[in-house]
Amino acid sequence: MPESVDEARSSSGLARWIVTIVWAVVGGAQFVIWLLMCLITMTFKAPFWLWTIGIGGVVLLLWWFLDPARRTREGAE
Repeated sequence: MPESVDEARSSSGLARWIVTIVWAVVGGAQFVIWLLMCLITMTFKAPFWLWTIGIGGVVLLLWWFLDPARRTREGAE
C-alpha cells in the first residue's frame, strides 16, 4: 500500500512507462517477423502486427491522457 499520494503517482507512472516499452518492443518484434515472412516467401502477407500496434496504442494513449494523477498535476500548476 503506498504511503502517500505522490508515491502512488510515481508507481503508476513507472507502470505506465514499463507497459509502453513492452508494447513497443512486442510491436517491433512482430513487425520484423512479418517483414521477414514477406521477404522470405516473396509474397505480401496480411500485416497482423497492426492489431497489436493499433489496439494497444489506443489503450495506452487513453491511459496516458486520462490518468487522474496527470489531470490533478496539471490542474495544480
